[in-house]
Amino acid sequence: MPFFGFRKVRHKNGSEASSIKAKVGKQLLFALIGTFVAAIGVRLIVVSGLGADAISTLVLGILQHVSLKFGTISMLFNGIVLVIIFFYDRKMIGFGSLINSFGLGFCLNLLDWLGLLHQIPKGMEYPSIILGSIVFGIGTGIYLLADAGSAAYESLMILIKRGLHSTVKTARILLDATFFLTGFLLGGHIGFGTVIVLLIMGPSLEVTLNQLPKRKFFRVRAVK
Repeated sequence: MPFFGFRKVRHKNGSEASSIKAKVGKQLLFALIGTFVAAIGVRLIVVSGLGADAISTLVLGILQHVSLKFGTISMLFNGIVLVIIFFYDRKMIGFGSLINSFGLGFCLNLLDWLGLLHQIPKGMEYPSIILGSIVFGIGTGIYLLADAGSAAYESLMILIKRGLHSTVKTARILLDATFFLTGFLLGGHIGFGTVIVLLIMGPSLEVTLNQLPKRKFFRVRAVK
């Protein structure tokens, strides 16, 4: 009897291990896909020349003063934020945080190196920023579904929320406003396209988070 009991326990542990591996694999897949899709969205927004999201506005402002690539500045910024978050609350950081924070910049540089989305045909500015906002929201949603750690920007928002004892909405508004203003003062462009990003990206993200989990493949739980 002990023999059979032992074998049953081993079988159970083996099943649990396989389940954990499957979840981690799915988290890794979603983090990678989400980050790459988000990068395409960011690129479409930036090449429109009509304005951008908060962090892209900051990066575009910094680009007026340094001779680095967009993706490189993005990686440097996210790296600095992750170091701050690590000392503040390292539990917020997971492998997905590293993938998103550095992978987004890497993908942007890769698109640049491949010569993709450097420019768009004349008259396609608004379609580009609208499509980019939708794609950015979808990519961010897929990444969030991975549930593998907070991205740098979201971690910074949580830090502000805790520091000011405010709501998530208030913290996000303050963070976005700070980045927009800083980017603008550095030379970044804020236009009507910025409003388009703010109006479309959120709903696109919400639809992604609400609809994709209805399909079994997209249901992922964080591995504790």
